[in-house]
Amino acid sequence: MKKIKLNIVSVLWAVIITMTGCSLDIEPTDYISDSKAYETIEDLEKGMIGVINSYGSHNIVGMSDWASDDLRYSLANTGQGVQVHNWDYNSSTGDLAGTWNEQAKLVDRANRILTIAGKFDAEDETVQRIIGECLFTRAYGHFNVVRMYCKNYEANDPLGTPYKFESGVTYPSRLPQGVVYQNILKDIDAAIPALSDRREKNYFMTKSAAYALKARVAQYMREWDMAIAAADEAIGLGGFRLATIEEYSDIWRDEMEDNVEVIFRLRRESSGIGNYYQRSTNNDIFFHPSYDLMNQYATDDIRQYAFFATDEDNQDIVGKHIGRPNDKKNANDVKVFRVSEMVLIKAEAYAQKSMLNEAAAELNHLRNHRLASPGVLSFASQSETMQAVMDERRRELAYEGHRFYDLKRWGLGIERLPEDSETTSRTLEAGDYRFVFPIPQTEIFANENMIQNDGYSN
Repeated sequence: MKKIKLNIVSVLWAVIITMTGCSLDIEPTDYISDSKAYETIEDLEKGMIGVINSYGSHNIVGMSDWASDDLRYSLANTGQGVQVHNWDYNSSTGDLAGTWNEQAKLVDRANRILTIAGKFDAEDETVQRIIGECLFTRAYGHFNVVRMYCKNYEANDPLGTPYKFESGVTYPSRLPQGVVYQNILKDIDAAIPALSDRREKNYFMTKSAAYALKARVAQYMREWDMAIAAADEAIGLGGFRLATIEEYSDIWRDEMEDNVEVIFRLRRESSGIGNYYQRSTNNDIFFHPSYDLMNQYATDDIRQYAFFATDEDNQDIVGKHIGRPNDKKNANDVKVFRVSEMVLIKAEAYAQKSMLNEAAAELNHLRNHRLASPGVLSFASQSETMQAVMDERRRELAYEGHRFYDLKRWGLGIERLPEDSETTSRTLEAGDYRFVFPIPQTEIFANENMIQNDGYSN
């Protein structure tokens, strides 16, 4: 049986290399070898641009949104995301396999450039920076996979993910989660010294972006001191600040200043996240915003005006990623890390540490930049504080790829409103095995060492 590997790009290269046969010593003519493609540091820089272009991130957001309680099925939907929205997925569900493969391709390309970079002058600052960017990328890709395809973090859980340190056709086994997360942190820490402090328009990985990733990873590990420290570094190193009420809508039009709100983003010239909710060509609506989510905002909250809109037929639509003014529909940059996420990570960390005043201060700081008349929050208990944190995360980070994974790590279920689930599934109990996505069937077939997640058959 022909085997299809996790590291797709490596397979393609391996096939090309071996096409010339075994008995003839002939130089291949239908591809450019690494030694010829990467002769200068400028070539290496171009290769790194290719790695950055491999950052999908759409699937990570889309899968979370489709599976969460933030969307409502549209009668104009022609099958987009229905399996995921109904929690009716299995190991052959194409959307979930695509997400796995997207991150595998990203990691593989980063590993290839890492290997090639080793042939250049190790003291060159550009080479060092590119190595740092690849290490960041490798950590980022592995983290996305482990939070989607594994249970909540437990160091001794044997069903983590493989960790790929080099490009190539291999048969990796699943490592304990503790090993996977430590590898992620090692890559982040190794990347930070070589990364730039700032890059134009935040389209490239920087020290701030690496600390933002570290804060997010620490949050999933429940390492609260690490999360607070990393979030502070992410904001402070780049001199970033929250957007004001007047600036907030500019974030989603890609019109903000470089130091406002967005720490790391991915340039998108055509298709974008908005395609998960509405077709860009004819405006067919796949999913409406849920009534449950729309009801979470006060009337003086700028976010409801930035996130929701209506079409010409007065139907509710997700407006957050609808596109830049006078540009293609649904063409928006992907905001990978934002200042507000860092503020909310700190608020959650303080709440978990029973530092209620500090948690309230972070939430009040954010709300002062979102509501015209926010009032002042104060808390009497940890549970009250955590509820406020969870509510604010939902309001602030809607449609950015957090909600479903947040509910999972908080040990909460999903109960959609009746009006949000008239023709779709309504309840996913806390701890249900479907909060962990299945390993794609192609990966199970290809890798005899790969173990499927509980609840899914092969």
